[in-house]
Amino acid sequence: MTVKLLALPLAVLMLGACSKSEAPKPQSSAQLPAPEGPTVAKAPPKINTPEEGTPPVRRDGTMFGTSELMGTTVSLNVFVGPQGDAKKAGIAMQDALAEMARIEGLMSEWKPNTELSRLNQGAGGGAMLISKELFEVLDLSKRVHSETGGTFDVTFHGVGHLWSFKAGATPPSAQQIEAALPLVDGASIELDADTRTARLPTAGMKIGLGAIAKGYAVDRASALLRARGFANHVVEAGGDTYAAGSKGGDPWRVGVKDPETSGSLGVLSIEERAVVTSGDYMRFFEHEGRRYAHILDPTTGWPIERSKSPKSVTLLAKDASQADAYCTAVTVMGAEAGLAFVESRPDLDAVIIERDGTVRFSSGLSGIYDALPPAKPEL
Repeated sequence: MTVKLLALPLAVLMLGACSKSEAPKPQSSAQLPAPEGPTVAKAPPKINTPEEGTPPVRRDGTMFGTSELMGTTVSLNVFVGPQGDAKKAGIAMQDALAEMARIEGLMSEWKPNTELSRLNQGAGGGAMLISKELFEVLDLSKRVHSETGGTFDVTFHGVGHLWSFKAGATPPSAQQIEAALPLVDGASIELDADTRTARLPTAGMKIGLGAIAKGYAVDRASALLRARGFANHVVEAGGDTYAAGSKGGDPWRVGVKDPETSGSLGVLSIEERAVVTSGDYMRFFEHEGRRYAHILDPTTGWPIERSKSPKSVTLLAKDASQADAYCTAVTVMGAEAGLAFVESRPDLDAVIIERDGTVRFSSGLSGIYDALPPAKPEL
């Protein structure tokens, strides 16, 4: 696992969808894509530099590094300024990536030796002592499940594991989904804060954390950079982005991707906020004339209906864990109900691109979201 430091200016960070990973399984209400290779690196991620010594600082005062984690591309953009300690920043960036790898090692449902996998394997048995980190994620997951009426549900994996979105895949049968759907019950997860234990009450229940664990890893990396004295930075993992502080006094600028092109529809100028984008246009398969996108509705076990769902949802929240979870929930809700939910929450904002291309954004984005001129159609 390596980190590449680049020396190119970065004016706008382009967001991919939550589905940026090419993992074959559905990433809906909460699934961490199956990573290529080991869950946790055998050694901490290394920073590669053009030559031995201090990593390069770009003309705009930032240092930029990338790596592969959690089945997707992770990037760190740290503002150090002209007089900053580049060597210290490079070490902090390396440690931030190592922290993200550690979180992946706790919360991947695809590797049998992770803490989450052991919890899944013990479904129907006794309570299990879990780490502080996993407890925090499960506790937040239950809260978001309740607030969103079940459109976010980490236990969706009980039915989600039946689906594959590789080219040429076929959907599971209606009978298979009907049989597995009773295992989807996020409200039934048992958590005891006094003993820091968790329990899945029904044998066969499975938790997948892809729509929250990636955001949590982003938050952990950001917290580490801040603790090391680098309060101005951006951490991004496959479309889950947290922007801390500023870039030399100016807000960080994050692009809202156009689902139809490789360009952006608009730009968000943000400080101390997270941005996550979810869409159904990145991973799907077609079978017998019907298109099946990777985002599942946990209340039905089937992909959300294309005609009733937005092309993409870009959601802003105070941290990436919450942005990740609420983004998925709003996508499942649909444009009308999703935007109404966001407007009812002063801590959330959203840009929703409807099926006909209409761009809608919440009232809190006035002065933050700037539309860009339409891009020319790609041939």
